[in-house]
Amino acid sequence: MGIIMSLIRLRRRNDDEEEIEHQLSNQNNNNSINVNVISSPWNSYNNSCSTVTHEKYSAPFVRENMRRRVKLEYAAAQQPTTVGRWIKYYSSCHRILLVGEGDFSFSTCLATAFVWASNMIATSFDSQDFLMKNYRNALSNIAELKNRNCNIMHEIDATTMATHYFLGNMKFDRIIFNFPYAGFYKNLSPLHRQLVSMFMKNAKEMINEDGEIHISHKTNGFHREWNIESVASLHWLRLIEAVDFNHLDYPGYNTKCGFGGDNNFNSYPSKTFRVNMEVV
Repeated sequence: MGIIMSLIRLRRRNDDEEEIEHQLSNQNNNNSINVNVISSPWNSYNNSCSTVTHEKYSAPFVRENMRRRVKLEYAAAQQPTTVGRWIKYYSSCHRILLVGEGDFSFSTCLATAFVWASNMIATSFDSQDFLMKNYRNALSNIAELKNRNCNIMHEIDATTMATHYFLGNMKFDRIIFNFPYAGFYKNLSPLHRQLVSMFMKNAKEMINEDGEIHISHKTNGFHREWNIESVASLHWLRLIEAVDFNHLDYPGYNTKCGFGGDNNFNSYPSKTFRVNMEVV
């Protein structure tokens, strides 16, 4: 059934490409084209979740990206839908929400491993305009994610997302927050712990019964004061394991400093804390 649905979507993409080519052939001096970009986080599960945005791109950009989308979806249609593709703890069969993305390089890494990323929603706290101005690879990463049918959302607050009009009605198998940071101030620990605590409180409302919440976090210096396991226990979440984080496990991932800087920080030493709901 999954392969059939993928082939149906592939036919629709072929029709879309023909329409794009038709529009392009009718344009003489105009170097841009308006496109209705349709994205659906779970389009193989529920077509009613689709969202449509009206965007304007250069004609060559549209042509090249539409062709790329067709190739990617065809490749995805060839893979077994019951097994999926894996990278570390994440499968193309998981419904995945990523929050606090910087230049979207981690999301792009997962999407590339999955080939087709309609199972993912990748979000940032910052606006798209902010990302474009501060992260030189943000635009290309977002374009790549859209090519792979990943849903992109901006200005999503991880501490209130359970009440979001769209996300709050969804359930996920994995919710990921890499290196949460509340800012650069004195006496940071209480602020950081509050950020992690509010994220966990919201994420708990949005995971399936057997879903997991993942936080990757530095483990040296004052970072040890955050005590992720104790914060999780406040929300009746239990630690499954805390495993060493190695950014080399995620090709292309850049650990951005954030807050307007495009530099990368040294993620060693760090751990990924995997937590889920306690069984009562």
